[in-house]
Amino acid sequence: MAARTTTITKPLSGELKNEGEKLEKLLQQWEEDIRPEMREDIHDPSYQDEEGPPPKLEYVWRNIILMALLHVGALGGSPWFPPARSTPASSVSLSWTSAPGLSLFFNEVHSGTDLGMAAGAHLLWSHRTYKTRLPLQIFLIIANTMVSQNDVYEWARDHRTQHKFSETHADPHNSRRGFFSHVGWLLVRKHPAVKEKGGKLDMSDLKAEKLVMFQRR
Repeated sequence: MAARTTTITKPLSGELKNEGEKLEKLLQQWEEDIRPEMREDIHDPSYQDEEGPPPKLEYVWRNIILMALLHVGALGGSPWFPPARSTPASSVSLSWTSAPGLSLFFNEVHSGTDLGMAAGAHLLWSHRTYKTRLPLQIFLIIANTMVSQNDVYEWARDHRTQHKFSETHADPHNSRRGFFSHVGWLLVRKHPAVKEKGGKLDMSDLKAEKLVMFQRR
């Protein structure tokens, strides 16, 4: 008859507790190592909107008029660009005064200004995803100025606020604002919570950037 063996296992509660403590210490260490601007970019789930109806939208009529004139001007200038037609490549004029030349020019300008916002204000100054030298910074700051979406400092501060307080009144692009969340956000005043929470963020990294603060003047 085979001998019966009994295996006694050690309770896991103690081990799990030790592992939990190690994980908590590791997370705390990571949080201490995160740069201030990156820490301000982390979502804060503890923030909740105050009860009550949101304040009424305040329209920025200057921006509304300027945006309207910009689009009317674009429509008015469209006849200067004749419809595309089949033309031998050798006979197409790329002079800056010709339709193809102007199209190429404005396409390049649009691409450059888009870089100023996407690669500059967003990735470089808001999230600090890469480093670059002064010549490229100057190009990006000029391109960003041409976008007309506020200066880099304000754009980055609002973007960090958006990440930290996403989908609350403190989010400048709160989807509950409908058309004015991402399309018409420059046409209305910011919610008071955006100004309150954004003003408390640690923006010392951008305040130390002479080029960024020069643009803000």
